[in-house]
Amino acid sequence: MSDTSLGGTGGYDFQSTMWSLVLKAKDKREEALNQLFSIYWKPIYFYVRRKGKNVEDAKDLTQGFFIHFFESDLLDRVQKGRGRFKNYLLATLEHYLANEYRTAGDPARAALALTIATEIRPRDANALYDLACARAVQGETSKALDALGRSLEAGFSPLSHLETDPDLATLRQLPAYRELVERARTR
Repeated sequence: MSDTSLGGTGGYDFQSTMWSLVLKAKDKREEALNQLFSIYWKPIYFYVRRKGKNVEDAKDLTQGFFIHFFESDLLDRVQKGRGRFKNYLLATLEHYLANEYRTAGDPARAALALTIATEIRPRDANALYDLACARAVQGETSKALDALGRSLEAGFSPLSHLETDPDLATLRQLPAYRELVERARTR
């Protein structure tokens, strides 16, 4: 694979998590944020490259991911002791890639990326919900209902979104869908 000078001198491998640095970055300390970026840029870039993206697309996706990650305050959700930071980053990256694929009109690749994200973080209610939407758009009803059920069990909210999301329109008339929603409302 072609290399890039962006992201420092690191390589493919993710380093062990330096929790003191992550916690400083959560406090929006610029030096810590820059250090996290430089530590994880290359491993994320090479992960994207291994998905078949060319050098420039991988650079753009990696850069876009980090902008999204820091601007969306996704770092605020990280908690020491709730899993590996690498897994959180990769699940968040797969969710980001799924949104890029969906925007590009490729629901199959979006569903694949979301499947990977939910394998890494199986209780991520939002990723499971988005997977349900992607499967519903593809006409994969049973897979959509399964993902939706797991999303609701993981605490997806707001439930009112279920009634307005156009991606779920094909599911709304199904008894299994109504049962899932009713169960979620009674929790």
